[in-house]
Amino acid sequence: MRILITDQNFGDDARVERELVEGTAYELAVEACASEDDVINDVKRLRHGYKQAGSWNLPQVCAHLDKAVQFRMQPGPFAPDTPEQAKNKEKIPGILAAGAIPEGIKAPEPMLPPADCGEASIDAFLVTIEKYKRFPGPTAPHRIFGMLEERDARKLNLIHCAHHLSYLTPTN
Repeated sequence: MRILITDQNFGDDARVERELVEGTAYELAVEACASEDDVINDVKRLRHGYKQAGSWNLPQVCAHLDKAVQFRMQPGPFAPDTPEQAKNKEKIPGILAAGAIPEGIKAPEPMLPPADCGEASIDAFLVTIEKYKRFPGPTAPHRIFGMLEERDARKLNLIHCAHHLSYLTPTN
């Protein structure tokens, strides 16, 4: 299946055609919202070869996702949602139903991967996502959407993982 997507990695107005390979985390997230195990299996498969369609390679994607998932496992207590987060939270049902992150969300500077990520960032992400599987919650508030129901926070995390992994198509 192919899909046309606008993505900030290619400029504000650029349109990129990406292949969605059956069984990849992105397709599973779109259709079934996947699981942490699906993400793990996808990363392991990509490690054996992939075609890159975005700005980040597999180690960079994993470095970014590792930081994001670790952030979501921060202990509370948590501040109440801001008015902006409360307003943005109204978009969550649509995001979860579509299985896709809205266009134009940019990662904050501390979450950007370094240009020289190595294989260790892949290993670190796999350890972190395994930890998240067993994480009892509550998941820390999302910087844009605030505190979410645990089920929704986990589903959003999977969609985030799938979004970035979808830029890498397995070649084997």
